[in-house]
Amino acid sequence: MKKSIVQLSFTLIASVFLLLQSCVEADGLTTPNVASPVLVLLQGSTFPSTARVEVTSTVLELDKTNILDHTKGIDSIPVSNLVLRVFINATNEVGTVTTGSDGKASLSVSWADLGLTAARSGSQVRLEFAGMHKNLSFRKYHTVRVQ
Repeated sequence: MKKSIVQLSFTLIASVFLLLQSCVEADGLTTPNVASPVLVLLQGSTFPSTARVEVTSTVLELDKTNILDHTKGIDSIPVSNLVLRVFINATNEVGTVTTGSDGKASLSVSWADLGLTAARSGSQVRLEFAGMHKNLSFRKYHTVRVQ
């Protein structure tokens, strides 16, 4: 009986210790999560192997001042003169585009520019559109595929 009480006490103390340790918050391991300052809409994802890759981006800033008024809602404002740098593999820049007054910009590159010298059906490349608006940087990922 005495041995069972000692084992039960040891188990209880160990459980409390482990429970307290699991609640320790480590600030150094967290990554800050900041919402994107703009909405980036991308169009164009599948292209023939002989055609150029044409991706159109639309960049909008969302004005949420009337979010609680159901008659007005959120307003989408085109962002003009915004420079978007386009990367593959996170570091290889393949192009730069600038949005017009309507918030739109078009990227036109060949499959070879994207690293596919012999573009075959089913091949794909992940593009990263990166920019900065109101001192906040953002990235939008987009995959293009060969038909």
